[in-house]
Amino acid sequence: MPKGAVGGGTCKRGDSVVDSEYECIPVGVAEYAVTGETRPLKTSGVGSCVAVALHDPDHEVSGLLHFMLPESDSRTRPEPDAKFADTGLEAMLDEFEREGGVPDRSWAKLVGGATMIEFSGAGGSIGDQNVAAAKALLEAYGIPVRAVEVGGSAGRSITFDPSSGDVVIRTAGGTIVRK
Repeated sequence: MPKGAVGGGTCKRGDSVVDSEYECIPVGVAEYAVTGETRPLKTSGVGSCVAVALHDPDHEVSGLLHFMLPESDSRTRPEPDAKFADTGLEAMLDEFEREGGVPDRSWAKLVGGATMIEFSGAGGSIGDQNVAAAKALLEAYGIPVRAVEVGGSAGRSITFDPSSGDVVIRTAGGTIVRK
């Protein structure tokens, strides 16, 4: 069950990367989940946030992180927090390894990083900063990014199917993209 998650979710035909109805593993905002199962992982409300789908095909371990901000203030946060790219990815990778996943034999897909509110500060929008943080952290961990669907101005929902490695992205406007 995702860290901090309550309840379950359902992936229905047309919404999922699978052809029938499955019980999804829900991942909320500022949460992550790691699984050795083939059930899809699903998150929604990905605007300026970024979702990181992580997969080790050799060991059949997958994870999904939905973080909000690029960097924590580690001096005031002694425990990992999935709200942030740095501590969220670290926490997910720790659990990923406990489940048998090997980060340097894995790949990632990134979704999100939209510009929800026009902002012209140093470093760009929060979405831009989130995408840059995710890419830099994954590179530091030696995890290649296999696909990205980032930017724009629309929120997204994501369903990640560990059995195929596919990520299906549904935008707030109804567009469906498969990566």
